[in-house]
Amino acid sequence: MGAVPPKSVMSTLQQTLDSLIVPSAFARHDRIADSTVLAELYAWKSNTKPLLNQLDSFDVDTLSISQLADLVCVLAPLTAVAQWSSPTTCSLASAWLARIPTSDQLIAHILTQVVKPLFAPTPHPRLHTSTARILPRPADVQDTYIEQPWKEHPGLDEAIRWCLLNTESSAYETTWPLFLPPVMSFLDDYQVPYKLLGIRLVSDMLIRVPPQLFLRTGMDTLIFNSLTNSLSHLRDQSTPDLIRLAVTISLQLIDLTTPSAFPSHGILLHNNEPQGTPATALTHTLSSSQSKSLSTRFSRLSILLSSSLLGTIIMYTPTFLPPAVSSSAPDPDPFADPEHVDVDPLYVPATPLQGLTRSFNPTLVAAAQSLPSVLSALGIGCARFLKGIVPVLAEWLALPLPVVPPETGCVPDDNEETSSREAEGTNHGSGSFTADVTLHIASLSSLSVLFHTCNPRIGGWSTTIVDAIGRCWIGCLDFESQRRGNIVSKDSLCVLKKQLKETVVQLARVHPNIIKNEYAILLAFNKGLFEGLVEGI
Repeated sequence: MGAVPPKSVMSTLQQTLDSLIVPSAFARHDRIADSTVLAELYAWKSNTKPLLNQLDSFDVDTLSISQLADLVCVLAPLTAVAQWSSPTTCSLASAWLARIPTSDQLIAHILTQVVKPLFAPTPHPRLHTSTARILPRPADVQDTYIEQPWKEHPGLDEAIRWCLLNTESSAYETTWPLFLPPVMSFLDDYQVPYKLLGIRLVSDMLIRVPPQLFLRTGMDTLIFNSLTNSLSHLRDQSTPDLIRLAVTISLQLIDLTTPSAFPSHGILLHNNEPQGTPATALTHTLSSSQSKSLSTRFSRLSILLSSSLLGTIIMYTPTFLPPAVSSSAPDPDPFADPEHVDVDPLYVPATPLQGLTRSFNPTLVAAAQSLPSVLSALGIGCARFLKGIVPVLAEWLALPLPVVPPETGCVPDDNEETSSREAEGTNHGSGSFTADVTLHIASLSSLSVLFHTCNPRIGGWSTTIVDAIGRCWIGCLDFESQRRGNIVSKDSLCVLKKQLKETVVQLARVHPNIIKNEYAILLAFNKGLFEGLVEGI
């Protein structure tokens, strides 16, 4: 540290920092109806840039640990992409944070003097209040969701993230008890937005914290259970984002703490083992710790697939959003209880096109798009769940294609198709529609993974798969026949039909007999309909 600055200078610095503290009202910004309060918040936001520029007059080398901690806790929230920040303020705050010299003493001061007191009134029931060790059973504490003072500090997660990312790997042994309570409080909160913040903090932990620390303290189990529990929150606007992020981070946690002993998640024989070596002989080449790790890995992936995705999200999420009864009626709540949706059963659409404007539930689409990565990680273990997976994928492929605005459907990546869309865009105008193929594309992606991982078992499901693909192909043709003028764009249909053709080719490579069996039956049934799908394979 340099020379101690005059008290007047420090007083000016403290006043500037106090003015830069994010108002607590931003934590409930989406629920504020008072225009006066909103005007005050926007006035504060517009004043942050000149206040940040004032910090340039202070020398960071002359500040004490306490002052540096205040500076971090004030500037870190301004780097978040949130209602209280802007690209300019994010850039300025990030530049200032980069100038602050990091040290174990500074990080410990922030965690003990600033962060810890905010979470002390509502301790996490599964962690010891002093050591942060996992308790054998939940502590008998008061409701942890009452009077949570940390929620009155918007952007607090960014200050914790700054500490996480600037702590040396060797220092996590001592700071571990300081990080866990706030991270787990975010992760296990009852409100989905805070769960999302907690999952992002866990993501940072997986990058920085040594894997052995998770295993030795048992935090890998506690975090995995919290991540899978978060997937049961199905009635929030942020649920689709929660599903995608929670599944991704769960897979990262599994790969970090229980890595696969085989390349590409597939079981390969030892180089010195003959091709006909039975599977039981291979297990003897694994140590007891490796066997235990593989068992834990399979159990967690199975829970993620069967209990969380198939048994919770997919089972209890309605396929379509409830339709609006009329154009003047309010938009339906996409996350309402499907058993209590107020829809007129006698409602008849005025036009066929109007009847197709029900879009897929975004929660279900998020789950479907997360399936391929889970199936890929599980590998040949997916064979245990084929009875639950294949019928679901087949049902999705057979669903009718909804008509949605163009930005909702799948946009092709191919330059030729993109140019075609742009050429027709002048005719489509603002009233154009396209097919929502997101759920169908996700289903085909999952099938492609199953072809690779469960090759020996796919033959028994070939009829079901071909039937579903054929129904999806007919659905595309029917959708094209319903096009009137330029009302409906065919871009998303081109993407879906292309992937359907690629899927039948992949299936034929996996099981060549399917060409003279199921594919031949399709052509014999109606060559005019199916020749574009299976002809020439």
